[in-house]
Amino acid sequence: MKEFYDFGQWKKEDHIASIGCGYGWWEVSLCLHYPAQHLMLVDPLVEQEDIQDSIDYFTEKTGLVWKTGVALNPESLQNQDQIWVFNAWHEFEDRIAMLAKIKSALNENGIVIIEEEISKTERLQHEGCGKDLFFEQEIIDEFEQAGLQYVATQVKDEVAIYLKFRK
Repeated sequence: MKEFYDFGQWKKEDHIASIGCGYGWWEVSLCLHYPAQHLMLVDPLVEQEDIQDSIDYFTEKTGLVWKTGVALNPESLQNQDQIWVFNAWHEFEDRIAMLAKIKSALNENGIVIIEEEISKTERLQHEGCGKDLFFEQEIIDEFEQAGLQYVATQVKDEVAIYLKFRK
């Protein structure tokens, strides 16, 4: 968790969105330990009660107090300091359209962080859904073609990396 915070470096006054968040476990845990001003979670298959269950679980488990404002599935995303996509980039059918939405939602100099399992020497498929996994350079190329600047890569573990881009 600390390694992701060190990579993301968000501030307490930042507005963060996470796209394809599921029940928000990663996001809730991160913002519980490293609060932001506001967290927008985007996943059409999730209900508000699911997010509250995640918050309740982690606050009870850690004894920490939840300090970040949270909203689920807003009508629009605007004025975001950071946008996160955890293990979901390979899931999007129309990544070009998603990149346009991400770019328009970011503040100037805003950050996008992708956490994604990747192919390394041959094309792999995601164990959970069976969809093809990208090579690191393919993701970088997509983001750069959308007008986002590649900043850094950090290895997460033996199968996944973090990629950071700036508007």
